[in-house]
Amino acid sequence: MAEPSTDAKSPSPPPQPHTQITPGPRAIQFTTLYTRTLSATMNAISYEAFATCFPEIAKGAEGALRAYHGQFLGRLEGLAQEEFETILQERNVVQQLNKLEDIIASAKYRKSQQASHDTVDEGDTAPPHAQPPPELLRAHLAPHLNSQRSHLNARLQTTESQNANLMAEVQRQKAEIEELMGRVRGLVEDVEGAGSMLGEEMVVGGLSEDGRRGEEALSGS
Repeated sequence: MAEPSTDAKSPSPPPQPHTQITPGPRAIQFTTLYTRTLSATMNAISYEAFATCFPEIAKGAEGALRAYHGQFLGRLEGLAQEEFETILQERNVVQQLNKLEDIIASAKYRKSQQASHDTVDEGDTAPPHAQPPPELLRAHLAPHLNSQRSHLNARLQTTESQNANLMAEVQRQKAEIEELMGRVRGLVEDVEGAGSMLGEEMVVGGLSEDGRRGEEALSGS
């Protein structure tokens, strides 16, 4: 006995939700944007600008200072990336963005389903007994379909409200990340200031050492 064929026109099932451990398109774009911004910030700290904080060391040990510059940038970028990963985990950023993907996909699916129920043809009016069975069935189901459409509209409005709340959460988390980037820039400025002070102390220390040697030479003569 042949199995009943599947209706080719049956609606496709709604898209499957993203797993929480797999970033969706928006989560990938979000993390990529942060990585690019962090890299651009690190690239802005050139060796030339870094060397101005340590003029004496740059003259006497340029190779060592260049090596320290690379290590400093690597460590600073690593700390910023670790802090970013901590925020992602504590705030469930990836999960929230995946939920946003699912809500949008579900809303599109429901909208397409609603459109498929609104395909009642407007033909010539005829007595009920003269209409074909499909037309009678549609007329009988119209009140139920209208009720379902109202229900879907209400759920769609709820989905849009949830979407707005998620977008607000994403904006808030974006502000936190911008604040983190500001802290990183402040740390760089503090390091530059410390470098300037260190350079001045080295100069003063060198002068004091020269003075001490001069006094020893005079006392020994």
